Amino acid sequence: MLFDDVEAAHKFYMEYAHSLAFSVRIGQQKLDANGVVIWKRFLRAREGYKTEKEEGASGSSSKGRRSRESRCGCPAYIYVKRTPEGKYVIAALYEEHNHAFVTPSKRHLLRSNRSVNEKAKTTLFNCHKASIGTSQAFRLLQIGARGFEYVGCTKKDLQNYYSDFRHKINNADAQMFIENLHTLNKLDHNFFFEYEVKDGRLFRVFWADTTSRKNYIHFGDVLSFDTTYSTNQYDMKFAPFTGVNHHMRSIFFGAAFLADEKIESYVWLFNTFLRAMGRKAPSFIVTDEDASIKAAIAIVLPYTIHRLCMWHIMKKLPEKIDANLLKDDEFRKTINLCVWGSETIEEFESRWQAWIAKYHFENNEWLVGRYEIRKSWIPAYFREIWLGGILRTTSRSESANSFFSRFIGRKLALVEFWIRFDTALKCQRQDELIDDNTSMHTNPKLLTSWELERHGGAVFTHEVVRRFQNELLAAREHCDVQTTTEMEDRTIVKVVDNSNRPREVIFFNAAQVHKCSCMLFESIVIPCRHIIRMLRSARISELPMHYITKRWTKNCKREAAFDSEGNLLIEKSITSMEDSTRRKMATALNKFEDIFQMAKTSEEGLDILIQNLERLSLLFEPISRTRQEEQESFIGMSIPENVQVHPPSDIRSKGRCKRIVGHADKHKRTQSSGPRKCSSCKGVGHDRRNCSNKDAAPP
Repeated sequence: MLFDDVEAAHKFYMEYAHSLAFSVRIGQQKLDANGVVIWKRFLRAREGYKTEKEEGASGSSSKGRRSRESRCGCPAYIYVKRTPEGKYVIAALYEEHNHAFVTPSKRHLLRSNRSVNEKAKTTLFNCHKASIGTSQAFRLLQIGARGFEYVGCTKKDLQNYYSDFRHKINNADAQMFIENLHTLNKLDHNFFFEYEVKDGRLFRVFWADTTSRKNYIHFGDVLSFDTTYSTNQYDMKFAPFTGVNHHMRSIFFGAAFLADEKIESYVWLFNTFLRAMGRKAPSFIVTDEDASIKAAIAIVLPYTIHRLCMWHIMKKLPEKIDANLLKDDEFRKTINLCVWGSETIEEFESRWQAWIAKYHFENNEWLVGRYEIRKSWIPAYFREIWLGGILRTTSRSESANSFFSRFIGRKLALVEFWIRFDTALKCQRQDELIDDNTSMHTNPKLLTSWELERHGGAVFTHEVVRRFQNELLAAREHCDVQTTTEMEDRTIVKVVDNSNRPREVIFFNAAQVHKCSCMLFESIVIPCRHIIRMLRSARISELPMHYITKRWTKNCKREAAFDSEGNLLIEKSITSMEDSTRRKMATALNKFEDIFQMAKTSEEGLDILIQNLERLSLLFEPISRTRQEEQESFIGMSIPENVQVHPPSDIRSKGRCKRIVGHADKHKRTQSSGPRKCSSCKGVGHDRRNCSNKDAAPP
């Protein structure tokens, strides 16, 4: 046989070996002065034996696993030699084997028959962008290929391929992350970021793109700041700033990575955030319970109202009390009514003291501590404050966690984090785009014949309309006027509803506005049922402008947004690929899928498709890329050789972070271990640091 080059000879022997069900590896070769192959030997994969040195290196791993010996001295080989004409011939062939061949069902497992092909690489990388792991990516490949034998590789091959990528970016991870931010800023000068390096290692970094900065201009009156996430292998704290948009959905404003949780770091972060947002401070901010954050807010945001997240506080309750109590429906109802259902300070105080006494929690130091800071987290103490729906009720917090959980991973590199974060952020913004389209181009279903409802449906977004309709229906069905008192400058009306709480609605004659004792309008700026009842009684057919806040309207984002220097914030594409190219790629992939679905209905159709694809492939030059070039294409950035900014090390966070519960935790979930106990006195509700017996405790 005669071959044009060595690769053709190798391909032939691989196909020959596959037909007989044995594996091949490359043996010795000889090159001339110009690097041209003079001769080359292709061996049976089981040829020869491992040397003592190789045995010692691979005999066992650090985890105690022993490698398996595959070589048995098989003598089979072919020997190809270059002819004077530049071709290659098989100069020698030995066909005898000293072992059995694999069965047909295992033929796809032969090492020389396996490779991570372009389809597998693309699927693997796309899955990781969507926060889908390697094992699930392989499962997807198997389903798409209609069988494991047609995937082209094993799950372990795919895992090794991705592990090689993680190993390659290991030391350059932080520098690649920063260089990526530089690149995004070059593509869009409104992309904002700042970072600091300490002792050659990344210490803290903040970023906010143009869309985030524009969103803050429209919705930055209320802000949520949460540092309870750890999303990377270095244990840097991920600190996102989020708000609520006009559809009452969570919206992203910016984020940071912090190497420590000291006051200085939070002061730096809040100052950097204000610079990015044109020095516009939020009116209201909700955070988790952290002393450093509280101190930093007092320094940087002295005029911003600061409250604690109820959801984070209540989530700690199972650790602080007897876990069996949480199974008691009456107990859960009592505490929820106290914390969430109290409308006045007096009502909260009475209910709190009652349930503390009923369940004998007078000496629970954690509950005592939460009572001392009650003005920071109990809604009864700030009912007149505009919250914008961000006080983090259970549904609001779960919504935010759902977004961030898409890219949370304890062992992610910073580059991996960015790829997943970027995908999740695009999904969030796509959801907002869908909501915008729905609100602008469809009409909400009206539930009454009231003109007030029709007007609300015309100006508010659909989610706000839904909340408004709830109040409007309650006004029609449950609200009745009891008494009316006329005064010189106001009219006071007492209204009752199905909550059995008499409400007082005051109409101020000069301002022509209503104020209700339920404080719903002051809290979320949606007219309450009692005010709607008054408007209906006055035969008003449209909501007065006082009750229409811009942030809940369909057109709230139509006005142009400018930064602090007066520059127009224009969203630009921050991808290196043109929109027209991406559109053509999507069209080509969709077209091929359509053709494949038609062709697969018959053997003849598949044969025609394969033949035409073979002819079509001749029109293009084959792509020859190194593995590193493939990986750089996946992450959209180059892997540097000289690293100036190294990843952080020796980070110690204050507490636990959110993480995915693994199989090792399954047994723990089935047991009720009860509240955490102090290591000194074995009591609950506190720890060794603030134990009353601290002085008597042994060192």
